Amino acid sequence: MLGWNHLRTARLNPLSQEAVLTADVVHIAATVSGRIVDMEVTENAAVRKGDVLFRIDPVPYQLAVNQAAGDLAIARAALSDRHREIEAETRNAEIATAQVERAEENLAYATETLSRLMPLRPKGYVSAQEVDTAATARRDAEISLREAQRQAEAAAALIGDPAGAEALVQAREAALSIAEHELDETVVRAPHDGRIVGLAVAAGEFVLPGEAVFTLIDTSTWYASANFVETELGRVKVGSCATVHALADGSVAIRGRVEGAGWGVTSEQMINIPSGLPLVPRSLDWVRVAQRFPVRIRLLDPPPSLMRMGASATATVHDETDC
Repeated sequence: MLGWNHLRTARLNPLSQEAVLTADVVHIAATVSGRIVDMEVTENAAVRKGDVLFRIDPVPYQLAVNQAAGDLAIARAALSDRHREIEAETRNAEIATAQVERAEENLAYATETLSRLMPLRPKGYVSAQEVDTAATARRDAEISLREAQRQAEAAAALIGDPAGAEALVQAREAALSIAEHELDETVVRAPHDGRIVGLAVAAGEFVLPGEAVFTLIDTSTWYASANFVETELGRVKVGSCATVHALADGSVAIRGRVEGAGWGVTSEQMINIPSGLPLVPRSLDWVRVAQRFPVRIRLLDPPPSLMRMGASATATVHDETDC
C-alpha cells in the first residue's frame, strides 16, 4: 500500500533530475563605435538600472554635434535671408500691381477724353490737333498698361518659395538630433538590474556598434529549465505549482510556477539534406527512449544566494495551482 501511494504521488508530481537555473540576459554593446575610455564595472559586479557601465571617447561625437549645430545655424540664417528676399519680392509685386491699376485708370481717362472730343470735332468746337493729341494719349495709355501688366507678371513670377530653405533647416535639425543622440550613446547604461558576467575587456579597447562587451544577467526574475520526458508532459500544466531544489543547497525548497513546455527539440536522427529528401537510418533501435522536452518554471521569491546562471537543480511539478 505504501508503495502504491508513492507510485501514485510520483505520477501526479513529475520529477526532473535534469534542471538548470537560468535568467534573461542582455549582451551589452554600444550603438556607436569608439575607444572605451572608462570601464565603470567589474566582473560579477551587481548593478542597478541606469548605472553607467562604460564610456566611449566622446570627443569625435562632440565635434560632430558642434559641426551639426553650425550647419543648422547657417541653414537658419539662409532661411531668414530667404524670407527677407521673398518679402522684398512681394513688395515689388505689389508695387507693380499698383502701377497696373494706375495704368488702367490712365487708359480709362484717356478713352473717356477721346470719346468726349470726337463728337465735338465735326461741329468745330475742338481742333483736329486736340483730337489727335487725345488719340495719341489713349494709345500711349494702352502701351503703358500692357507694359505695366508685363512688369506685374514678371514681379509675381519672381516671388520665391521658402520650401527649399525650410527643408534644409529640417534636414540640419535632424542631423543635429542624430549627432546629439550618438553623443548620448557614448555613455552605456544598464537597461535593468543585474550582474556583470563575461567581462574581458578594459579601458582602451576599441569597440564596434553591436559588438558585445559583456553580458548582463537580469536578476529580477529567475527560472528553472527542467527536462521532462514526453510521457509526463500531459501532467505538466501551465500554471501548475512546482518545487525546485538547487544542488548548491538541496535543503532549500524554492517555489515556482510552470510557464510553459517546449514545443520542439532537435534530434540526432534529424539530418538536414540539401536535396530535401528524408534520410531514414538503416538501423532499428529495439529500445525506444522517450524524448525529453524543456519545461520553463518561473521561480517565486528565490534566495539570491542560490541564484546562479546555469546552476544544476531538480524540479517537481505538483498537481495544484495554489502556489
